[in-house]
Amino acid sequence: MQGFISKKRKFVSQAGKAMAGVLFCILLTAAGRPANHTVRAELPPLLAINPTHNLEPLKLKPSARHAVNLVCENSALEKCSKLPDTFWTLNDSANGAFLFAIKQDGRVIVPEHAAKNYRGILLKGRRNIDWEAVASDGNGNLIIADIGNNLSNRRNLCFYIVPEPSPFDVETASSRKVSFYYPTQDAFPDPQKNFDAESCFALNGFIYFFSKQWTTTETVLWRVDPTTERYQAAVPVARFNVRGLVTDAALSPSRNRLAVLTYHCIWLFELPPKNAKGVRDEKRFLAGTPRYRKIVLPVDDWQAEGIAFTDENTLVITSESGGIFTVPVSEIR
Repeated sequence: MQGFISKKRKFVSQAGKAMAGVLFCILLTAAGRPANHTVRAELPPLLAINPTHNLEPLKLKPSARHAVNLVCENSALEKCSKLPDTFWTLNDSANGAFLFAIKQDGRVIVPEHAAKNYRGILLKGRRNIDWEAVASDGNGNLIIADIGNNLSNRRNLCFYIVPEPSPFDVETASSRKVSFYYPTQDAFPDPQKNFDAESCFALNGFIYFFSKQWTTTETVLWRVDPTTERYQAAVPVARFNVRGLVTDAALSPSRNRLAVLTYHCIWLFELPPKNAKGVRDEKRFLAGTPRYRKIVLPVDDWQAEGIAFTDENTLVITSESGGIFTVPVSEIR
């Protein structure tokens, strides 16, 4: 009898735990917020950022094209520090965990010893769930942003940090993973689709990125700490009406200028100077009067998703379909 009672108690205990688990899942589903999203935050106030002119859109024509057999969905751009006139790019979701080096004239660099089977430079041990951006941290590393989130339903958003390879490599060194979540998101998927992102840059020892919000023309500037391996809440820094969907961002070689690209315009911000500790005030990243210009690309190249500086006075834009466009900074007024 004692054994039966013990088994009965054990069964009741297990049933109670199971019921509690079911109840927890029901509550979680109702709330939409995962249990490990423990930090909540409010968005910063909307900044009053407006262009001071209404210039005619800048009509862009491709200065070159790259082949699309390897780089079939060009979704990012970053200047390569290993070779002149060379840029890093990547394909977005479902295209493999590969980096590519392309020349400004459109040539994709393919190592001779790997030409027959070359698929790109493999990021070892990683998956491309939805890679959307690549940036340099200024310390010899590349940041690869697996932050594409069209439906705003992902719980595995992250950045990979890897030593910048040679354009002639076939794989990278090991990378570090920086995982994060949005502390303002409570529903999965988010009905407003406000938690997609396709851009990033590195300053002050942090990784910053802009949201791509599908139902508004606003964007939020977020940051994460790349030095921690814990699952972290991104920090909202600023918010403004970007007048479109942000597809990429880039720092100039001096890291004094920030370019922000949408499908239909370019914004250019002069960043605040460093203080005595070598830090720029992030609250002033978007301060002052930015330069702004609408752009028009050919119909076949309208999906502009990569931007980078070649020098302080010249920008390069790439489209998913292979177009490469050169834009003088002087045209962004």
